[in-house]
Amino acid sequence: MPTIWEYADQVAAGDTGLWQAATRRAAILLAPTHPVISLPYRMPVHQVLVQTTALVVYGRTRTAGAPGHVVTGLELAAWVAEHVLPGTDAGPGAVAAAVRRQLDSIAGMLRSTGHHVPEPGPRALHRYSPDPVVRLWHDLADVDDAPGLGGFPLLCLGVAAMSDTFGPAIV
Repeated sequence: MPTIWEYADQVAAGDTGLWQAATRRAAILLAPTHPVISLPYRMPVHQVLVQTTALVVYGRTRTAGAPGHVVTGLELAAWVAEHVLPGTDAGPGAVAAAVRRQLDSIAGMLRSTGHHVPEPGPRALHRYSPDPVVRLWHDLADVDDAPGLGGFPLLCLGVAAMSDTFGPAIV
C-alpha cells in the first residue's frame, strides 16, 4: 500500500507547479486519517478521496483571490456541506440536481483557472487530455455505461468520502 505522500505524487502526474502543490496539500489534510492508501479491487474509495480533495484544494486555492491562500480542513468542511448529496428520502430530481451542482462547482473552479474542462461524458479512451488536472476530471466526472453503476460519477463518491473526513465532526 502506498503512503498518502506517494499516492499524492502519483496524482500530480509529474507536475511540479500549482497542481503538485495542491496534491501535496490534499495529502497534508488527509494524512492524519488516511496515512496509507488502500488499493482495493472494486471500489477505490481512498484513491477517489485523494483525487477529489486535490481537485477541490486546487480549485479553492486558485480561485481564492488571495495570493498564497492555504486551504484548511474547515474550508473543505464548509465546501462539502454545500455540495453533499441529499439522503435517500430525496426525490430523484433532487439527487440529479445535487450531482450536477457538484460537477458544475468543480468544473467552474477549474475553468476559471484556465483549464479546458469538457462536460462530463461516457468514459472513453478518446477523452484523454495531456493536462493532468483535466485528465483527473475525466476520471472522476465521466461515467461508465455498465449496468449496476447507476450512472453516478466517481466524483460523488469522492465528495461523500470528503464529507466523512472533513464533515461536521471537525467543525
